[in-house]
Amino acid sequence: MTHPSRVRLSKLTLGLLVVLASAPVFAQSTSAGLGGQVVGADGQPVAGAEVTIVHAESGTVSRVTTDASGRYNARGLRVGGPYTVTINKAGAGSRSQDDIYLPLNQVATVNAQLNNDVTTLGSVQAVATMGGSEIFSAEKMGTGTNVTRETIDALPSANRNIQDYIRLDPRISQISKADGAISAGGQNTRYNAIRIDGISASDPFGLESNNLPTERQPVSMDAIEEITIDLANYDTTISGGTGAVVNAVTKSGTNEYHGTVYYTYRDKDLVRTRLEGDRGDFNGFNDEQTYGMTFGGPLVKDKLFFFANYEKYERSAPGVALESTPFGSGDITAADITTVQNLMSARGYDIGGLSAPDSKTEIEEYAVKLDWNINDNHRAALRYNKMEQDVMRFPGIGTGTVSLSNYWYSQPKIYETWMGEVFSDWSENFSTEFKVSHKDYSANRVPNVNLPQIRVNGFGDNNAALLFGTEQNTHVNIIESKELSAFGAAIWYAGDHTVKFGFDYSDNDLMNFYGRNLNGVYEFKDLDAFVAGTPSRYQLRAPRPGGSRADIPASFTLKNTGVFLQDTWAINYNLNLMAGVRVDMPSFSDQRLYNARIEQLYGYNNTNLVDSNLVQPRVGFNYTFDSDRPTQLRGGIGLFGGAAPNVWLAGAYQNTGLNYVEYDLRGGQAPTFDPSQPPSTAGLTPGAARQNVDLIEPGTKLPSVWKTNLAFDHELPWHGIVASAELLFTKVNDGIYFERLDVMNPTFTDTMDGRDNYWNAAGRDPANAGRFGMEAGRIGGSNCSADVVAAGMCPDVKANRPGDIGDVLLLRNTSKGSSSQATFSLSKPMTQNWGWSLGYTFTQAKEVSPLTSSQNTSNWGNTLIYNANENVAYDSRYAIKDRVTGTLQWQHDFFGDNTTSVGLFYEGRSGRPYSYIYYNDANGDGANTNDLFYVPAGPGDVQWTGGAAMEQQFFDWMASNAPELQGHRGSVAPANGFRAGWTNSFDVRVSQELPGFFKGHKAELALDVMNVGNLLNKDWGLIEDYGFYATRRVVNYAGIDPVTGKYVYNFSGSTDNAQVQENNNDKGNTAVSRWSMMLSFKYKF
Repeated sequence: MTHPSRVRLSKLTLGLLVVLASAPVFAQSTSAGLGGQVVGADGQPVAGAEVTIVHAESGTVSRVTTDASGRYNARGLRVGGPYTVTINKAGAGSRSQDDIYLPLNQVATVNAQLNNDVTTLGSVQAVATMGGSEIFSAEKMGTGTNVTRETIDALPSANRNIQDYIRLDPRISQISKADGAISAGGQNTRYNAIRIDGISASDPFGLESNNLPTERQPVSMDAIEEITIDLANYDTTISGGTGAVVNAVTKSGTNEYHGTVYYTYRDKDLVRTRLEGDRGDFNGFNDEQTYGMTFGGPLVKDKLFFFANYEKYERSAPGVALESTPFGSGDITAADITTVQNLMSARGYDIGGLSAPDSKTEIEEYAVKLDWNINDNHRAALRYNKMEQDVMRFPGIGTGTVSLSNYWYSQPKIYETWMGEVFSDWSENFSTEFKVSHKDYSANRVPNVNLPQIRVNGFGDNNAALLFGTEQNTHVNIIESKELSAFGAAIWYAGDHTVKFGFDYSDNDLMNFYGRNLNGVYEFKDLDAFVAGTPSRYQLRAPRPGGSRADIPASFTLKNTGVFLQDTWAINYNLNLMAGVRVDMPSFSDQRLYNARIEQLYGYNNTNLVDSNLVQPRVGFNYTFDSDRPTQLRGGIGLFGGAAPNVWLAGAYQNTGLNYVEYDLRGGQAPTFDPSQPPSTAGLTPGAARQNVDLIEPGTKLPSVWKTNLAFDHELPWHGIVASAELLFTKVNDGIYFERLDVMNPTFTDTMDGRDNYWNAAGRDPANAGRFGMEAGRIGGSNCSADVVAAGMCPDVKANRPGDIGDVLLLRNTSKGSSSQATFSLSKPMTQNWGWSLGYTFTQAKEVSPLTSSQNTSNWGNTLIYNANENVAYDSRYAIKDRVTGTLQWQHDFFGDNTTSVGLFYEGRSGRPYSYIYYNDANGDGANTNDLFYVPAGPGDVQWTGGAAMEQQFFDWMASNAPELQGHRGSVAPANGFRAGWTNSFDVRVSQELPGFFKGHKAELALDVMNVGNLLNKDWGLIEDYGFYATRRVVNYAGIDPVTGKYVYNFSGSTDNAQVQENNNDKGNTAVSRWSMMLSFKYKF
């Protein structure tokens, strides 16, 4: 049900104006605020008027008195409502208003005129709009959106995830619906900060693309009261604001006992089975179900309240039906598998079989919150919650690979927090808030057996492979984080000035034991080689000589102390100005092992760490026009510092070159097969061990960006519709990118397109095409064939790299990169049982590195380049150029007071960017995923290994499959310069209330239909892109002709076409490109 009539009152009568997107209280708080000015019949300020604010459902009372300018302020109030505000002054009169609702982290404004009488205005509330559209307030300056409980209940969400509501802000894009990745203004998806009750709920190590520690936020959506989404909030209490800052506040108990019991369900029969063409059948899950409850009420009426919730989510996905389907494209037989099982059994090892149970995912969450009204001036809250997730993984299953059951693993995760906070009004002019919290997080892979990874190739015509043992990334893989945080802030009211100051502090103890290849990895050419025990390749990560496994984990402490000060000056009724400064002082625990050889070779001390302070000035303004309808101009500018994902920084602790070394031995250098644990380095080729080292350049700072916005809001003459136009600019102050130092200097620079080349003469010789990594994406040097190794040629193909040095990565700052967004929106508030919003955002963004990975080698290798290690800003791979969003909400009581509700969300957007690259390492720098493609100008511009016929084949392919390359003939195709197709998506929720068993009880049935267009037409609603790497590979580099200097290409037909976006590493097929339905039942009492 919508709240009663919502009107806006003029500035000289009792009125309420609620800010839904900016006006901060304490910007990382869990509370709301209320303030305003009281004037008499003559329009002059009334000093000494008593303002009484009562939260109706809990009986919480707050009392304040107007100062000499007639102003009053109350902070630390409960979010939501309803509130009743009474203003009284003997001899001047009294005003009272009820049904006031206060949004999270915002200051509502009630201005009153006392006319020597007593007036009561009931059921009056601020103009509010569905989805958190803009509302007018003198304190609104920045950019963002509020999502109320009513909106959460009204709009569709089959995933019951906070990302489904973050997407309501038109400036934020779901870059990958399957992964839950969101980007604010085309920035890196890992730069967003998600908080619950002001406590970080982001992935503490930076591994997950959805920014969360688990598949869902740590608190059930049924326990959340409201969500704020800030893109540019100039309040200096904001930390971590390089991307979007999302804060959700949880529900509290009241003087009445209320609760819910709910259940949601969907299964594979409620999902489109097959997409158009050969897109495949749906195999993502058999069923998904969620059941839970909430219950809250008083422990002591008007004093002490509780709210508790419990939720469990279960997903059953189809197991790998290996026993009833061909193995490895039909190339691996049951007899082959039996042979392997028997050989390992003879050694005393059970490697499992092909029986695969259904993949089970379980997420269980429970929480309890206590609220204590200590007295009229002090309020406290205490909350505890815990979430546990467990999922079974089946790596190594594909069309060309089969894995046995002991290769699979489970990954339990545990997230646990507690928080306590106190709100205090010490006088009419001074208020404080203090908060302390603690968070524990762990994510450990649990293997089924302790063995090396074993891969046997060579089955059938397709060279299928059988995998067993322990998957190489699961030998040891443990993450732990323990974080203590504190926050304190004070507000002092001094006439027209509101001064805010305080601090925040965090102490995060982190441990990451990433033991890739720690048990060893054996690869065999074929089954006969496995029977003989002669591997073609052996990889091992081992402690350094004289060291132990205890040296390998990255174990470090990250601390940050932030202090802030700001003043908000109400210059007059029309103009509010805010100015402040925030200082962040991060510090890291010292590095453990100094590598003198690395400093000798490259000039960098590997013990150097990020340790720099950041001063962040911020200014905002709001100008309210004197007009018949609300009109305002707002804006600001400020510097926002954030944290880099800790996994990037952990490399400096884990990859020192001294805590472990790596072996990669091939052909005759590989040792005889021995799966016993722990593996021994005795007998391995002397001098074969390599060091991998991560470095941080001295003076490196954590990421920070400048943000500035300018917006104009105006209420139109019809139905309270609000029109807004807003510009938001972001400029990188300190960004991050990686350079790879072991590539050293280029060996050849006279290439036809001017790029540097790092191959030596053998690597540039077309006679060696297909060797030295110039084939199908192999990296030169490390993946040479056995015959090349035997000839002693492989190590020499890559020039400059010392034989004992592996990957040497340097983390550096860049000042390049930016984002520009223009947003236009219309919104009609939810009045007379319906409301809507419509928004359009244009985004243009540039970045130096997309920083896609949890491994810094991949962060470097996935940065698209013209030349290795270049500091050049290209179009961002996260930027959605055009995005249109719309919401619609409608309600009607067809049957008594039982409400029928319909909610709709629409998104239309341009496709994700992608780039054209080579299949292999075209410049010899060691990466086969980053070399931008030089487009031949025409016939004869480059040479072809297949002569004129291959050349014609390529140009025919380009004309029909990649016409967008025609405009780049004779040049390098730009990074992220191309886009996948436009996407339209409609999601709908329909709910119907029913009478409950007792008075005041209600039942509710609901149906959420996601991607309705695909329900109507199987070709509609598809999300197509070019996968994780966002690239299309075209040709193989096959050398440089020594006579003409022309590139030599090998082309066999590009296989990289746009694919339907559906798959997620954790969930499998998520059905985001198919229609799906979710049924739900809720009983409310």
